[in-house]
Amino acid sequence: MKIRRRTFIYLGLLALVLGAMLYLSQLRSQRHEQSALTEVVRDYPEIAHEGVLRLLAPYNAHSYEGESQQMMGSVYRLAQELDSRTGLKVEVVLENGQDRSLRMLLSGEVDLIASPRVRTTDIDTLRYQWVQDRTSGPIYLVGRKDSLSTVSSHLDLAGRVITLPKASALRLFVDHLQEEIGEGISIELDPLYSTEQLIILVASGKRDYTLCTSQEAEYYRQKFPDLDITFPMSYSLREGWLARRSSPVLVDSLKVWL
Repeated sequence: MKIRRRTFIYLGLLALVLGAMLYLSQLRSQRHEQSALTEVVRDYPEIAHEGVLRLLAPYNAHSYEGESQQMMGSVYRLAQELDSRTGLKVEVVLENGQDRSLRMLLSGEVDLIASPRVRTTDIDTLRYQWVQDRTSGPIYLVGRKDSLSTVSSHLDLAGRVITLPKASALRLFVDHLQEEIGEGISIELDPLYSTEQLIILVASGKRDYTLCTSQEAEYYRQKFPDLDITFPMSYSLREGWLARRSSPVLVDSLKVWL
């Protein structure tokens, strides 16, 4: 009986220790996350003092093309334009992770997310502000051109799986679509791959469907002629770049420069 009692006491103490360790680990993780989201004071005066303006954009073949061993694409052309107009050294930082992109902007690692992002309610407008806001075309479904994959109406998507990059803002549109059609659409969030990589997986038959913006659709229709990128999932969307809410002088300057 004494041995059994000691065993229960030992197991109870072990559970308390493990629970305390787990709690402290979660607490450290939360503190680290809060620290990572601490907003720095970095507006145009601080940028001008350093002499460097940093633009962030995702890396994909749609935006960047290797030409004479030089990276050429829309964000690099923008960097060259700003470099000539501002007198600042303009650097391009590549990052595909959407959550990490927002953290880098808030922490001052970059000063502008200079690639179109779909405007959704998941963006904290107390911390971020939209720049170069415009209306774009719809979201398009990406699938293969075969009888099993072709979709001609939203109802055809019931029970099918759409794979999106983790933290993709397009998930909100799929959620809203499910409410409209009254049918379930399975969403798989991939923690590793970007939209372009998922499109490649769809083309190879390893994924069934993904989504892309109208601008991306124009490019990928030519690059992947065997894919069907013609079915619009939504109406026109609003897109824009993102800056820190605490950088009003930079945003006003961008309006002048661009």
